[in-house]
Amino acid sequence: MLAVIAFAGSCRAAEPSDPLEGVNRRSYQLEEVLDHFLIGPAAHAFGLVPSPIRSGLRNFSRNLGEPVVAVNDLLQGRVKQAAGTVARLVVNSTFGLGGILDVANSNHLPHHDNGFGTTLGRWGAAPGPYLFIPLLGPSTLRDAFGSAADIGLNPLTYARYRSRTEIDIGVAAVDGLGARLDADQELETIRQTSTDPYATLRSYYLQHRQAQILGNEADIEALPDFDNPAAPPAGRAPQPPRGATPPLPSEAETPPRPEAAPDAPKPAAADTPQGPQEPS
Repeated sequence: MLAVIAFAGSCRAAEPSDPLEGVNRRSYQLEEVLDHFLIGPAAHAFGLVPSPIRSGLRNFSRNLGEPVVAVNDLLQGRVKQAAGTVARLVVNSTFGLGGILDVANSNHLPHHDNGFGTTLGRWGAAPGPYLFIPLLGPSTLRDAFGSAADIGLNPLTYARYRSRTEIDIGVAAVDGLGARLDADQELETIRQTSTDPYATLRSYYLQHRQAQILGNEADIEALPDFDNPAAPPAGRAPQPPRGATPPLPSEAETPPRPEAAPDAPKPAAADTPQGPQEPS
């Protein structure tokens, strides 16, 4: 019973989107250790690989994921995007040496990310509890389920070919190291400027995913200042103090009446005769 109470207490969080905050924070701390000694150095070493080789590996890995993107484009009713994704797959698989060269991008067929987690979001599914999964990073219940579903949606999952296990491991490693390398600047900014990197990363991830679902982009500079809770997020006007009553529109727009100004001269009555005026 005491263990159950202790576990429930560790899972209690002030943030409604993160009911498992105690468990997630411990996972985040483990991830930070792994990132310091293993993942970060491996990503930086991957960044030292000559650019043509690194780009070729990432292009090949991305090309293998295009079927998942196309299927989710169709599930979201984006037929034109799905057609473009299929065209990318065909062009890069044939003229791009199996996807090593991104020939399609040079022919106005750029890559875009998509997955079943995004599909669920665009169907109106709530993200559910926030999750931090070691080696995989921040996620939500919806996105974790979506990532698992993408495996089943990928036609290549059911294909049988030589050295499949080695290729799958290599693709996963290239994807993970490439994503870690892309996020390096954001992670360093969060670590150096925030007193609570876990909360900042959580806020950034949730805003970024919501922006992706809405078709926008999230900016890390627009996050709240966790070092100064009273400061509003960048780009947002400060709000009036709680409890202050704003003036009614009629009060804000009505000009002051003449009697409200004691020093203002009173207008002359219309029936009062005016005396002769001195010439100027």
